[in-house]
Amino acid sequence: MKRWLAATAALPLAACAAIPAAKPAPSPPSVNVFVVAHQDDWQLFMNPEAYRGMDEPQEKAVFIHVTAGDAGAGAGGPGPVPYYLAREEGALRAVRFMANAADPSVGKGARMDSAMAERGGHGVQRYAYANAVVYFLRLPDGNIVNGSAYTPHPESLTRLRSGDAATSGTVEMSARYEGWQDLIDTLNAIVESERVAGSALTLHIAELDEELNPGDHPDHRATAFAMEEVAKLHPCAPVHRHIEYHTKTKPVNLTGVDYMIDIGTWAATASGLSDNYAKSTWEPEHNAWIGRSYSRVAPAKGPCS
Repeated sequence: MKRWLAATAALPLAACAAIPAAKPAPSPPSVNVFVVAHQDDWQLFMNPEAYRGMDEPQEKAVFIHVTAGDAGAGAGGPGPVPYYLAREEGALRAVRFMANAADPSVGKGARMDSAMAERGGHGVQRYAYANAVVYFLRLPDGNIVNGSAYTPHPESLTRLRSGDAATSGTVEMSARYEGWQDLIDTLNAIVESERVAGSALTLHIAELDEELNPGDHPDHRATAFAMEEVAKLHPCAPVHRHIEYHTKTKPVNLTGVDYMIDIGTWAATASGLSDNYAKSTWEPEHNAWIGRSYSRVAPAKGPCS
């Protein structure tokens, strides 16, 4: 999470040239976990924190996407590439962009280590690239697009949490979650599997206070409710609670490198969709969230096991 300090403007020019700028001390080793509902949520609402969680080699960023973001298309879609896979490529491309931006001295290529990992008794798609790890659980998007309206999915996260849906299966039928606690246990198993001895743990989730974060997506809120339960199992982890849809109404608050990273990461995401025959999200509705990052941090409450 390195931050560079500008040189003092009052120093004579010759003195600035003679004295090399001091590099900041490296950040402590850390594992930074970002848990979202859809494949573009952390780019819009949790950046540049996402970049700052992996811009040094002793840091590790873990991105967990709970739904397939399929908008009711399931494992299909109107184009030659399933819509959920196009959205996944957007997230993967964003991670590759950030990893290469953190260390531009050597191009790392596009290949990512890929495997179906066992977590909490379920197969979960896992990718790794540089010091970043990406998971896709692929549960159904809570909203089925029906023209200009939305219909709740019968196995949505919200219905699973309330008990109205006893189970929920992934869109490509790789796993079925037997109740809300099963999902919580799987998310916790992912966090546990990615912890690193000697490294701090930090969790990033959506803000649930509706006064601070009004009008958020039901999938965002359900994911945050699940992660609040996981956070109780890790009292040593500070929890960053991010404002999401509501940031569109707030002033731009990112500048400099943070602003550039925010734009670049979103551009990489949008290109992943359009290159896979899905509608690009580089348009005014989504771009209105760029340059804004608002959150509050709850400090650690105690030690972890």
